[in-house]
Amino acid sequence: MRKLNKYIAFALLLALVSFTSCSSDTIESKPAKIDIPKISNQSEALLNLFTNSGDYINGVSSPYLISAEEVNDDKSNFLLIDTRYHEDYVNGHIDGAINVDREMLIDFLKSVNIYQYQKIIIIDNTGQAAAYITSMLRAIGYGSTYAMKYGMSAWSSKVPNQWAKNVNNKYANYLTSEPTKKPKKGAYPTIETKGRTISEILEIRAEEEISYNFAVTIDKLIENYDDYYIVNYISESRYNTKHLKGSVWYQPKKSININTDLSTLPTNKKIAVYCYIGHNGASLTAYLRLLGYDAYSLRFGANSFMYNFARSNKWATYNASDVVMNYELVIGDVPSKEKKAKANTIINPDLNFKHHEVVLPDPSEVCD
Repeated sequence: MRKLNKYIAFALLLALVSFTSCSSDTIESKPAKIDIPKISNQSEALLNLFTNSGDYINGVSSPYLISAEEVNDDKSNFLLIDTRYHEDYVNGHIDGAINVDREMLIDFLKSVNIYQYQKIIIIDNTGQAAAYITSMLRAIGYGSTYAMKYGMSAWSSKVPNQWAKNVNNKYANYLTSEPTKKPKKGAYPTIETKGRTISEILEIRAEEEISYNFAVTIDKLIENYDDYYIVNYISESRYNTKHLKGSVWYQPKKSININTDLSTLPTNKKIAVYCYIGHNGASLTAYLRLLGYDAYSLRFGANSFMYNFARSNKWATYNASDVVMNYELVIGDVPSKEKKAKANTIINPDLNFKHHEVVLPDPSEVCD
């Protein structure tokens, strides 16, 4: 009986092999198509992501600054990215700094092994655009990014100092101690991108906003005062002492959150954010623009219109004698004077900087 069963099993196996080998039909293998539903409320999705993944804008170390002294002490371990105009870079930059256009920055970072560096340092003229860019990059996952405080104005006295000519005391008649109440909570902005996943949406938003002219000067703000909802982003006690008329106080690292006062910001009006020196304001402005708010940072913060008052009351102010170092500058296109330096090996003409004729804008409109 056992032998019979074996013969039957063997015969069936031969029949199966014969059938499959003689068949002219082939079985086509098609990749599985996964249809990812599009996120309907993209702004709210970003908000939830930020809130549930560290809330970086309200982090203890926000706005993630690093001093020129710290950069100088450890620059060989940092990826130094200089986002200034190419002409400024050629006239003098930090040894090892690579000149990258803001529009190309995200693609550039994708092309580099960033894990060989302890930190990514963003460098500009004054630190404000660097704080804006740093905020954008941290939002999309580059958590080791820092802005060099005060920019190249702090690196060397040989670099044209934009801080010295922009601290001011005008518009004293626009100052008051009378508070302005926050409006009632309302809706969040609506954004629409082609992204289907939250990471796609976030990167698209960052690519759209990273090179935006995000700042407003005090002169432009005063000239168009009624067009702006003004956010005062300093301590409450100092807000109560003196602030721009009509400005509304928001507590740094707390108020701008889905669970607190974020929804009191208008979605139908420009928002001007000001802090002490512009770094916090620029960082917050980047966050708000990612979410779809029409936000702008006041260049040089309160230093641009109430410098003497701020200094006499020991607020954060720019002071060249405390800030400006005299570190070495490298002249020319090449990142480092050391031929074998790591920075010299990762230059990519397609990603570093647009080598075209640059038409310089009105200095008052430059976001640096």
